Amino acid sequence: MRTRYAMLALCLAAAVVQAQAGESDLKTTVSINEKSPSVEQVEAALFPQQLAAQKKECAQLEKAGMRCQSVLPKSSLESVQVTFASGSSQLTAEGREFLDIVGKALQKRSDTWTSLVIEGHTDAAGSVETNRKLSMARAEAARTYLMNTYGLGNITTVGRGSGNLRDTANPTAGINRRIEFVPNW
Repeated sequence: MRTRYAMLALCLAAAVVQAQAGESDLKTTVSINEKSPSVEQVEAALFPQQLAAQKKECAQLEKAGMRCQSVLPKSSLESVQVTFASGSSQLTAEGREFLDIVGKALQKRSDTWTSLVIEGHTDAAGSVETNRKLSMARAEAARTYLMNTYGLGNITTVGRGSGNLRDTANPTAGINRRIEFVPNW
C-alpha cells in the first residue's frame, strides 16, 4: 500500500512539473560528441535507465487500476559527429562511422523502440528557408543511411534549421550543426 502511494505521489509530482514546463523541456537530451563512443554509450543515451524506471512505474500503476497522470519526457541523443561538408547534405566518413554505432544500438534494442525521429539542425549562417531545407536534407541522409545499412524502418525526419541553437553566443559554431535522434519507446 505504501508503495502504491509513493508511486502515485511520484506521478502527481511529475505531472505538476510537466504542467509548468514548456514543450522543449519534455525531452531529456544527451550529447555525445566524442569520435568513437561505444554502442553501450549510445544505447544508454537513447534509452536512459531513469526514464525506463519511470515508464515501468507508470505501467505498474495502470496495472493496479490507477492512471499515471505524468507525461514522460522523450529521450534523445544529439551529436555533432554526424558531419557534413559546409552547405552540403552528403555524409562524411566520420558521419557514417557515428551512424554505424547508432545503427548497432538501435538494432540491439529493436524490441524497445517503435519509431525514431531524426532531427536535423544547422547553424545560423544562411537564410531561414535555406537552413530549414538543409537541415531536412541532412536528416534524410542519416535516415537513408540507417535504413539501407541496418534495415531499420519506421524512421521519420524533421528539419529544424537554426531554430534551436546550442551555442546562442556563437550562432555559427559547429555545435549548432548536429543531428538529434528521438526514439519513441
